[in-house]
Formats: sequence, structure tokens, C-alpha cells
Amino acid sequence: MDGLFLLQEAHDVDRLSMLTDDILLCILGRVDHAAAARTSVLSKRWRNLPWLLPELNLHVKDFLPAPYPDPTEAQRMGRAMASLTKSIRSLLGNRHSKCILIRLSLALYMTGNRSRDIGLLVSDAIGKEMVKELHIAIVDEKGPNDCENEDMLRQALRVSAFFGTYPGVLRCLTRLHLVNACFAKSDIYHLLFDCCSKLQHLSINHCDTGDRSVWRIDAPNSKLRTLEIYFPCWQRIEVLCLPKLERLCWEGWFYFHAPLCFGSVPALEELCLFNPATPDQSDFSLSEVLHGTTNIHTLTLNFIGEKVN
Repeated sequence: MDGLFLLQEAHDVDRLSMLTDDILLCILGRVDHAAAARTSVLSKRWRNLPWLLPELNLHVKDFLPAPYPDPTEAQRMGRAMASLTKSIRSLLGNRHSKCILIRLSLALYMTGNRSRDIGLLVSDAIGKEMVKELHIAIVDEKGPNDCENEDMLRQALRVSAFFGTYPGVLRCLTRLHLVNACFAKSDIYHLLFDCCSKLQHLSINHCDTGDRSVWRIDAPNSKLRTLEIYFPCWQRIEVLCLPKLERLCWEGWFYFHAPLCFGSVPALEELCLFNPATPDQSDFSLSEVLHGTTNIHTLTLNFIGEKVN
């Protein structure tokens, strides 16, 4: 009889309930936010677990209705941003001030008032020292060929206004992704290299500082370690001083000369250059690009048109 009772008791206790909170949090950290949040209704024990996760990764695209025929539709994007804002408010508002987020990763659209609401929520959390490390991706559904110059100028102004309103966000930012923005009327240099004191990873996709411009980077105090540039509209980037830079990747350029030149980059070890060169583009010397580098040990090249000497 005792053995039968013990057997019945073992069947009544599910194996998940036997796991420690640390293991359950590890499991929740591997699923998307929506699934993690739904587990809070399972029991009293599970109620607070999603709000104890040490890392949060929230992407606005996860809140778009699926399937969606046109993700660029303003109404759909607005609804997705509203849902994202609600989730951030819930997750940050229900956390105890002693429950520090090791990393908060956000991907959002720069549309309407929702981005400002998110900026306020994140800024308050940073002010309360609830967030240790912040990653932000400013995303856009439009491809490079679908963006007019006016669209890119508006995107840049929205980005500058967002970060200008919440300077505390910049001080905590370690990783940033920007897309489809022309900073001809905004000071991107001040934003990235004067205000982002902890920035280590910068990814730029189809951006520039004005038509046919040259971007000069001279930032001896920058902590930037990785710079990724995808299909930019710059004629050239001159990296005059980035002492911590370890990896630089440049994919696609449109002009007829070497896209890069270096000054002081003593930590640069990895350089990746990818470009499907067209017959109209002129050859350039690889030594011209590598001049000024001293410690590169990984060089990755992909020139379909063989426009390199």
C-alpha cells in the first residue's frame, strides 16, 4: 500500500515543477518573449519567472500579424509598435529594482509616438540601474531601392530626435544598428562618438551623411570594436583614429575608387571586403586600403568582378 501511494505521488508531480528556478529561467530564455510571457499563467510559481529573466530580446517584427502581405503598411507597423510598447512596459514595470537585466535587446520602428514611449520606459529603467547593457536596432521594412532621399532624411531626423530626447539611453548603449538613414541634417558623428561612451558594435545599413560625402572618423576615446557597413552611400570612409577597433566589414559600394583608408587602428585584426563589382568600376590597389594597418591576421575578400590588384 505504501509503495502504491508513493507511485501515485510521483505521477502527480510533473517534472518541470521539480526543476530549480535557474533551470526554468534558462529554458524561458531560449523561447520568444510571447511564449515566455504565456507561461506566467501556469501557476503561482511561474507567475513571476518571465520578469526574472537576466536577458530580454524583443523584436518588433515578432508582433506583426502573421502572415502579413505588406509589412510596410503604417497601420500594421503601428499595431506592432503598440504591442511592443505594452510588452516592454509590462516586463520593466514588473521587475524588482534589484533584478538587473544583464542585457536588453530591442528592435523597433521609428514611427509615431510609440518609439518615444519606449525611449521613456528604457530611460527610466536605466536611471533606476535596472539595465546593465543595451542593444538597439532601428529597423525598416523598405529595401535600399525603395528608399527615396527624403525617406532617409526623415529616418535620420527621427533617430536623432529619439536619442536626443533620452541621452541616458546613449550612455548605456553598447550595440547599435541603423538602416536607411541620411544624416546630412543630423550630427551622426556627435551621436556615435561623443554621446555613446560604451558603444562597442556599430552596424550601418544603407546610410550616409549626404550625397557623395566622405565620412571621417577621428575618435581616440571610442570603445568601438566592431564596425559593419552594408551598401552605404558614402564615397569613402577615412578611419583616422579608432584605437579599439578589431573588426571592420564593408559590403557593397558604388564608386570607382578604394572605399577605405586607415590612420591609427592598432587593434584592427580582421578586415572583410565584399563587392559585386560592375564592369564600369575601376581597379584599385588592395595595398592602398591596407596602408596604415599593422596587425591584420584575417583578410576576407569577395570581388565577383575581380576589380582588385
